[in-house]
Amino acid sequence: MKLKHVLAGFMLLFFGFAVSGCAGLSSRTSADITCMTQDVDAMTKSGEYRKKVDNFLILFDASSSMNEKLGGLFSQEPTKQLLAKDLVSCINSSLPDDFDVQAGMRAFGPAKYETNLLYGMSKFSKSDLQNAVDGVSASIWDGLTPIGDAISFASDDLQGARGKTAVILFSDGFNTDKPDPVAAATAMKERYGENICIYTVLLGDNTKGRMTMEQIAEAGQCGFATEADKLHSRTLSDGLSTVGNAEGMADFVTAVFLEKAPKKAPPKKVDLDSDGDGVLDSVDKCPNTPKGVKVDKDGCPVPIPEKVSITLLVEFDFDKAKVKPQFHDEIARVAAFLQAYPKTTGVLEGHTESIGSEQYNQRLSERRAESVRKYLVEKFNIDGARLTTVGYGETKPVATNATDAGRMRNRRVVANIVTIVIK
Repeated sequence: MKLKHVLAGFMLLFFGFAVSGCAGLSSRTSADITCMTQDVDAMTKSGEYRKKVDNFLILFDASSSMNEKLGGLFSQEPTKQLLAKDLVSCINSSLPDDFDVQAGMRAFGPAKYETNLLYGMSKFSKSDLQNAVDGVSASIWDGLTPIGDAISFASDDLQGARGKTAVILFSDGFNTDKPDPVAAATAMKERYGENICIYTVLLGDNTKGRMTMEQIAEAGQCGFATEADKLHSRTLSDGLSTVGNAEGMADFVTAVFLEKAPKKAPPKKVDLDSDGDGVLDSVDKCPNTPKGVKVDKDGCPVPIPEKVSITLLVEFDFDKAKVKPQFHDEIARVAAFLQAYPKTTGVLEGHTESIGSEQYNQRLSERRAESVRKYLVEKFNIDGARLTTVGYGETKPVATNATDAGRMRNRRVVANIVTIVIK
């Protein structure tokens, strides 16, 4: 009889403890985590990062197993559901108010949550997403978790979405129902190809659940699997121990929503054409070319051949071949020309009037030409090989031989020296 009373007392004590524990569970509304969010707005405005998604859809496990506490039935740790809700809230708070994406949230679990799109797909609104998060409550009915169905329904939710999409699954991956969630993820990937990436966040530490979540992420090919405790930090019930990583959420948000922006090329330096010759200063090898001068691709003047000439006229006294002083300046002028153009050659032509025999006048014209040549060579050091002489006697008069003035003009040495220069 006493044993019976003892057993009854024990049962009452156990029932009271369980009720007390359930009351504590139901009254708790937060996982009390430290969640370091990322300032996405500042990162994009800095130019270092840019938005890499045009849509995101959160899949939230609201099955009964999400009511389980992380540390076991009698621990003071939060439930998986509370932790998941806080993590979604962390993501929401990290995004800018004007984040230009389409967003949605779907909850799934036995019965009512199997096809429940709580929010979206619509233009991202922080308040609307937070209301959806706050409205989630895990099922009190045991049953299999329809992750596969949720992924299939989500695939339909995204029909018509444009651009890149991130699907983020929060679940313990435990006790899944048909259809196979990995096959559903594979079908989603085949439907949307490179425009979709799948990310999974594991709640709890169930080995089979971890494997399922990893395989779902792998099916998405461009996403990844992670664990809830890697996205936050919290103090355990002993008040001393902590778990998680306070900076993990920042890394997660960056990886899912952002990508490095391509580096901008430095502004091109303005290249001028200071001398206006059509060749930019950076390649102009002949700056300050005078305006109007034709130039080549290097900005240098194009060589232009030009004919340059000078005329020599020396007159002589009757029957003389000596150079008279009044013609010294004229010869000096020709000498300067020959010195300026050292490759130039010339022919000195001697002439006479008609008085005297043709034979005599021929020799006299030759002596006159040689006299001028000798004066240039000896007085101005002109190379004699550059000058040749020829006598024409009386055969090429330039005036009448009937007058003194005419005959004086015919007693002469002339030269028309021409050269080609490049300017």
